[in-house]
Amino acid sequence: MEALENNVKYDIRKGIILYLSDWFTPEKVAAVEEVLSRFLAMTGETFTKKRSGTLDAYPGRSCPSGFRNIRGGWQKIFHREFDGEFEGVLTLSNCDSEHVQTVHCFLALSNCKRWVTASSKIYFQFSRSVPWMDVLDFLVYVNQMLEVQYASAGYEMATNPFYFSAPAIRLLRDLPLVNSYNTEWYFRKYDHSIQCPNMIQILSRELTSPLSSPPKDSNITVLSIEGGKQAVHILDGELLEEPSAEELLARLHTLNIWFQPILLQQEKPMYFKPDAWEIRCRRFH
Repeated sequence: MEALENNVKYDIRKGIILYLSDWFTPEKVAAVEEVLSRFLAMTGETFTKKRSGTLDAYPGRSCPSGFRNIRGGWQKIFHREFDGEFEGVLTLSNCDSEHVQTVHCFLALSNCKRWVTASSKIYFQFSRSVPWMDVLDFLVYVNQMLEVQYASAGYEMATNPFYFSAPAIRLLRDLPLVNSYNTEWYFRKYDHSIQCPNMIQILSRELTSPLSSPPKDSNITVLSIEGGKQAVHILDGELLEEPSAEELLARLHTLNIWFQPILLQQEKPMYFKPDAWEIRCRRFH
């Protein structure tokens, strides 16, 4: 996957979305902190910026991006947000006005289960140099620490919060291998469905029960993991090496067919024109 050269507004990263059904307590919040520490160990980076759902002002003239420098370490910010509350919204990043972030995390933790059981989510972005094998190991680890109902890992469009992101979102029309928080992951209505096929995914028993066995010779690998869940990937060998873009699209097409019983019909994001969104929706057909 090629970078978007000399662009400070957006670029392509690897990314993970996690949908969690945990009931958050002090112990579960501590588990989330351990997951963030493991994420930074995997990427070799740290968070330098933060935007809090309750502690910071909305973006304005004095702070257009809404992000502020972290002083005293990200753990201090994390505890200020979640200690005693056990739910909230927090974004941690290393974005600035001259560089697209190379590490990013959005946390939305909630004990409100009215609409969906998996009412919490964590979204990660990180460098494309992190091996897919490390990504799978990280997902298996998170599944041991938290109640993962659905997880998905692949390529993501990273948009610099210091700049308007609509052009990057529209560019997704012509980037079938790349997902985005602004399109695929912004809102999930149902526990029994997923948004799209991806490089690596974790599916709960509820999600796997409507599926038949993968097609023969499909290059779809299914691994059983803790909690009766399945890790699904379309990469090669024990090291999870990545095939060509053409081959990846072919495998995603096959995965898309296999996932039909659990795929969600997505709604058009505001920055897409109807014809462009139609093209986007057909990317794996």
